[in-house]
Amino acid sequence: MKKLKPILLLLIGLTIIFCLYGYQQNRSLDVDHQTIKLDNLPQELDQLKIIHLSDTHFERNRISIDMLLSEIKQAQPDLIFLTGDLIDRTADLSKIQLEEFGRSLVAIAPTYAVSGNHETSSGQLTEWENEIVSSGVILLNNKQITLTVNGTQLALVGVSDESYPAEVSVIAPINTDIPVLLLAHHPEYFEQYLTSNPLIQPDITFSGHAHGGQIRIPLIGPLYAPGQGLFPKYSTGIYSSEVDPSKKLVVSRGIGNSIFPFRINNEPHLLVITLEQTN
Repeated sequence: MKKLKPILLLLIGLTIIFCLYGYQQNRSLDVDHQTIKLDNLPQELDQLKIIHLSDTHFERNRISIDMLLSEIKQAQPDLIFLTGDLIDRTADLSKIQLEEFGRSLVAIAPTYAVSGNHETSSGQLTEWENEIVSSGVILLNNKQITLTVNGTQLALVGVSDESYPAEVSVIAPINTDIPVLLLAHHPEYFEQYLTSNPLIQPDITFSGHAHGGQIRIPLIGPLYAPGQGLFPKYSTGIYSSEVDPSKKLVVSRGIGNSIFPFRINNEPHLLVITLEQTN
């Protein structure tokens, strides 16, 4: 029994350290500034700044809305993208100030959104869509629009969570001579987004869903992501297509948690993407 006591104390100590580390990780926001160079980027869009926010999972978030809004405002974005799972499927939408949050984002910059699997499975998808639209956020579920920014054009395409990735094929053709940006919750369909509709070839796809792999192991990487399983390929940051390296995928680790309550070596993630012309 005396021999077991030091081992038991060690295990208790390690458990306490693990819990404290998880507590800290879930409440520290990683504001991640990244740059993407595009061959077809007009000079007028050089240095265009985009906030990419995903998987807030209200009310299972540990980063406060006030902190998020403060960091987003400080970044001075030109556009804001919301790529799904703003609410958790267990949440009561009537108790979440989603419309107010959307209005606050729109007051900072034009904001665009698509749904995620939690909105779809919550039983509140229609109510969620209504609140998003009422807030002034532009809902891009299976739609495409052409914006005029700084006097030049930019195309935005959005895919809803339902029927992935086939929904890309039903979106009307667009002018691919201008930059095309796609909002789509699931990163695991990256290559299909580029091939399922030859009339839409997004230069950059913005996704979430993977939660950064939830647990990130040093020297190994992300442990598990929904839709990708163990050691997921797409978990955080910027990726290039294997077919066409000029096409990029941007994956947010998200803000909130879903089934697993802790992020380990994986802080909540706010991406600030700046577009640049290639030299």
